Amino acid sequence: MRMLRLMTMAFWGGFVALGVELAASRLLAPFFGTSLIVWANLIGLILIYLSVGYFLGWRWADRSPHETTLYSITAWAGFAIGIVPFVGRPVLLLSLNALENYAVGLLFGSFAGAVVLLGPPVILLGCVSPFVIRIAVRGVEEAGRVAGQVYAASTLGSVLGTFVTALLLIPNAGTRHTFLLLAFSLLALSLAGLAAVAPRRALAHSVLAIILLGLVLWQGNQPIKPSAGLLFEKESAYHYIQVLRRPDGTVELALNEGQAVHSEYNPARVLTDSAWDYFLLVPLFNRAPYRTKQVSRVAVIGLAAGTVSREYTALYGPVPVDGVEIDGAIVDVGRRYFAMNEPNLQVFVQDGRVFLETTDRRYDVIAVDAYRQPYIFPST
Repeated sequence: MRMLRLMTMAFWGGFVALGVELAASRLLAPFFGTSLIVWANLIGLILIYLSVGYFLGWRWADRSPHETTLYSITAWAGFAIGIVPFVGRPVLLLSLNALENYAVGLLFGSFAGAVVLLGPPVILLGCVSPFVIRIAVRGVEEAGRVAGQVYAASTLGSVLGTFVTALLLIPNAGTRHTFLLLAFSLLALSLAGLAAVAPRRALAHSVLAIILLGLVLWQGNQPIKPSAGLLFEKESAYHYIQVLRRPDGTVELALNEGQAVHSEYNPARVLTDSAWDYFLLVPLFNRAPYRTKQVSRVAVIGLAAGTVSREYTALYGPVPVDGVEIDGAIVDVGRRYFAMNEPNLQVFVQDGRVFLETTDRRYDVIAVDAYRQPYIFPST
């Protein structure tokens, strides 16, 4: 029973560590985006934190090689994970002012502050494997076997944590609740371990779960990213999605850090006086004899909430439009808030590159509106 508890903790420690890393990326996305540099900084710092945890773990385990110490550490790790979205909120909100005022120092500081919040829980999680090995090993002759089992269990937990967090928890529960689910699960496992070896210690550490529950009840319904005119927000498998209403009644789609507007809709007009209008001129640039105002079929790669398809329908009539959008949640938003209900529009929820490689349809216009801000690569 003792070995089962230890291996379970090694497995779940690996699960939670990777879950926290992925959830942290989505915690930062509404404010800093999901660019390669954001991921590089996040992964690098998580690895540094784990390395610190490995180093501290073996020293700590040598001084106190007891299960009570291990489960106390993981209980505090669970608590620290749970407070990240709440404590990090005011820090991340500073980045909104930084973006508006081009304050690079404040922007960097808020990013650094948010990432530093991950240090305590990840360092404590790094202590788990060395602790489990130290407690489980009873003799030198079994050290290799035990270490191999512990690292195998931890790595398998990390693999499962990666896929469960990315494919199930974040898309369905959101980032804040993902942090809380990871926190409460680790706390529950830690308290169960303490109850088995030190019931009074388990009762004392249950206060940590009560504090977290109080935070949930106090601030659980706060918006992820407060914004003027916010109508809707959601975290999908690909994006943090916002729908915003401007004072003139225009509805806009913003993704991740919101540096660009990805779709626009105003029921009082068709044209947007923005980049989408230029797509309507594409047929006029065809070489003779194909230069014509008549269009038989259009493909939009990066449909978003349907601004281009709506404009083409208004100007060229009910011409068949194939709209390709990788994020099904954005398609739902388009139908709900952007009147993306033209009967001539057929939506394909898939990667635009795959669609173009596999389709046998031919188009008069292929509008490529897929990009990742702030770098835009126009192509038609």
